Formats: sequence, C-alpha cells, structure tokens
Amino acid sequence: MPHLSRRDFLAIAGTGVASVWLTASTDDVIAAARHAQTAQKFEYLTAADAAELEAFAEQIVPTDETPGAREGRVVYFMDKALATFAKDDRDNVAKGIKELRARAAKMQPGAKSFAELPSEKQIAIMKAMEKARHPFFEDARQATITGLLALPEYGGNYNKIGWKWIGFDDRFSWAAPFGWYDRDV
Repeated sequence: MPHLSRRDFLAIAGTGVASVWLTASTDDVIAAARHAQTAQKFEYLTAADAAELEAFAEQIVPTDETPGAREGRVVYFMDKALATFAKDDRDNVAKGIKELRARAAKMQPGAKSFAELPSEKQIAIMKAMEKARHPFFEDARQATITGLLALPEYGGNYNKIGWKWIGFDDRFSWAAPFGWYDRDV
C-alpha cells in the first residue's frame, strides 16, 4: 500500500464523510455539533469508554505540529452521535471497545485499557484490527474523520482545525476564479 500523507488521507476519506450526513436527520446532526462544541460530560459513553475512543481517534489523527483528534473534540461528537442518530452503532462500538481492551491485556499483561498503552502498542493493535477488517476499526476511523472535517455546526472540527489542515479557506462568499481550473476563464 502506498504511503499517504495525513493531509492526503483526510482529503480522500472526506468523500465517505458525506454519507454519514446524508443518513442522519439535520436536527440530530446539529444537536451533535452543539454538544461536541460545548460538552463537559458524556451523554452516552462512560468516561472509561470515552478514554478508549479518544485514544483510538488520537492515533488516527495524532497531535503533532498541528492539532489532532483530541483538540478537535472528536470523542464528544462520537458520544452525541451514539446518544442520538447513531444508536444503531452502539453494539458495534461496545464490541470494539471490548476488543481494544482484550487486545491491550494480551499485548501487555496487566493492562486494563487500550488508552493506557504506549503509542507504539496502540498502533500495533490498530494495524492488526485493520488487517483483520474488524468492523469497529473502519467505523471508528470514519467517525474520527467525520468529526474533524464536517461543518463545525454539524459537530467536531472544533475551531475548524480539520479545514486548516486540508487548506480549506472558509469564506462567507467566493468570487471567480475559484481555482487553477478556471483561472484563465
């Protein structure tokens, strides 16, 4: 598999993000957005489960010279989604979190959670889940990307950090030329 930069990965993955929004009602998505922007406690997730999801999301989009999933408040978006329009995904998430914990305990005896593992061990577990095509892996990865690239009003993308990564210029209005393709028109 060719190596993709984080920016290229997010740009490609953004095409799948739209499907999430098309299947949820607008009111539910807006409620998730408001919750993600201001939440201080969880509606559906326990603190322990939220820690597991946040650690997972942080490996998908880590904090480095740019903000990551943690700063984007992705876990609060996931929580609100599971409490509202993504109720059907609760079983998959619960099984996925249980699987993360089981793999963590197997990889590092005495470990009780995925979140407490060092980064390299978390990545090893995630690579194994991805290779095995574990349904939780893809769903949690998509939820992370969705939380970082969606309109802030729809959740996540706190302070528009996802848009800043991909170079999206958030303007109220646009005027031609819009890009290289119509520059000379």
